[in-house]
Amino acid sequence: MTDLTQWMDKLESEQEAEIDDTPNEVPMPTNNDLPGACRVQSPSSILTHRQCPRKYYYRYIERLPGGKSIHLVRGVVVHKVLEDIYDVDFSQVPSDSFLSSLKYVLQEAFLKEWTKASDQLAELDMSPEQIDEYRDESKLMVDNFYHHIYDRMLPLLETMSAHEAWKQLTPEREIQMQSPQNLVRGFIDVVENFDGKAAIIDYKTSKKLQITEDYKLQLGIYAMMHEELRKPADEVGILFLKHGQELRIPVTPELVENARTVCTHVQLHTKSTNPGDYPMRTSPLCKWRSGQCEYYELCFEGESVPEYKGRMNLKR
Repeated sequence: MTDLTQWMDKLESEQEAEIDDTPNEVPMPTNNDLPGACRVQSPSSILTHRQCPRKYYYRYIERLPGGKSIHLVRGVVVHKVLEDIYDVDFSQVPSDSFLSSLKYVLQEAFLKEWTKASDQLAELDMSPEQIDEYRDESKLMVDNFYHHIYDRMLPLLETMSAHEAWKQLTPEREIQMQSPQNLVRGFIDVVENFDGKAAIIDYKTSKKLQITEDYKLQLGIYAMMHEELRKPADEVGILFLKHGQELRIPVTPELVENARTVCTHVQLHTKSTNPGDYPMRTSPLCKWRSGQCEYYELCFEGESVPEYKGRMNLKR
């Protein structure tokens, strides 16, 4: 993907599960736990249902558009820079200046992608100073990624050239996985294959340096899909870009089985199109100090679905 708008659409489609139920792409499950199930889920849609069934209804049943956010724009920019860096041709770069060249290319790529996102940034209800603050914070995330790679390359440089070390560290990126048995599909940021072992890594721009239960479920779903399509993964983990630290956990049968159980539960509870079957779950995620759920007016201020659609169309 070379265009930022395409990346926005890709990330939104993953978050909002804008997926067509095409039998040729994702066959109907063969197990009997999902009789008549036909809705293709994503890890994000499953997490949304666990967070609030009513939010799931608005996003995936009514397919109400959500507004752009700085976090979405920033996530697209940073993810694109980190994916594309592995496609850069460093073959003509001298080995002794490889790392400095890598840092320079990452910084320039970030500034280029941030500039290309100017139209999306201009649509946000934010001051230029606020946007600049997020730009600097996002640039720091890219710098943290560089230092993460730097730390991994140093031991390898004792026995091989920088180009050989870079090649060894180059993973698979943006892999679309699916689980025909559980009707789930989504994109995995990174799959590393070293010494016959597979590790699934997800990039996060969040502040909290912790593999939460929601993150663990997401990683479990990735491991489940990887196992069905390829082989069991050995580890799953998250590279927390704000901190420049990577946390990993082993893939256990319990991790994968829990993912299957939750997927089945969500499938069984999302066949209906009746809003009454999707209760509102009040939590701090409805409204917080600096923002609120995109469907807050629908849930708490009596706004109708047609009114919401009209308001969102005016913003576009």
